[in-house]
Amino acid sequence: MKLSLENRKVAVTGAGDGIGRALALAFADAGARVAGCARSTDRLESLSNETQGEGHLFIPADVKRKEDIERFSGQVAEEFGGLDVLVNNVGAIGKLATFDALDDADWQEAFEVNLLSTVRFSRAFIPVLKKSTAPVIINISSIAASRPGEVFPHYCAMKAGMSALSSSLATTLAGDGIRVNTVSPGPVWSRSWDMEARQAAQAAGKTEAAMADEIRSGTAATVPLKRMGLPEDVTGIVLFLASGHASWITGANFVVDGGVLRQPY
Repeated sequence: MKLSLENRKVAVTGAGDGIGRALALAFADAGARVAGCARSTDRLESLSNETQGEGHLFIPADVKRKEDIERFSGQVAEEFGGLDVLVNNVGAIGKLATFDALDDADWQEAFEVNLLSTVRFSRAFIPVLKKSTAPVIINISSIAASRPGEVFPHYCAMKAGMSALSSSLATTLAGDGIRVNTVSPGPVWSRSWDMEARQAAQAAGKTEAAMADEIRSGTAATVPLKRMGLPEDVTGIVLFLASGHASWITGANFVVDGGVLRQPY
């Protein structure tokens, strides 16, 4: 099945590492022109060096800063001459803690990074997307939105908000032909897991590598497919949703979790 993403103009937020990085590379491999943002210039430079094709755009931006989002969206619209696909991927757990250990600053940061950034990027790019012949917004949420646990409730709450926002936007933008869908990954190894391994290793007096292996194996045991996800495991469904093959799909949520939720409806 040919996804027909050649020359599509795609913006991926949080493209410096993890799922965002994998998505930027996958879209470029499929022939799209990619714009990515991240805080780290070093990560963006590394991504740029590995991205196939030409005409891509990688811009440092702090998604907690409204002016950075506006600068990124403006530069992408000007240099690309439009946009077809917006992937709101940026997100971070922040403090790995239970409710009683989180203060107002932790909640505010979770809001700004995980939810308000999606609002701002969408607001900035929707006028540009309306000019596309096949506009798409794909929001990367999490299974934590529908199955929150004791740890990092602030992140769970913001991802639930993102999922609800996606559903609302799908209705709001349907008349403009803009499809809006959500992808909810399960336990995919990323920087937040590295942080957890580091903290747990210090508390247990173990090496970070040993603790990371322990966390991977322990988490894999809870997944029906018996392994944690990789960022590349998420790319297939996102590229499909960005393609013409998904032209009658909007307002939907797609779970990519190795079978953790197993929700039939």
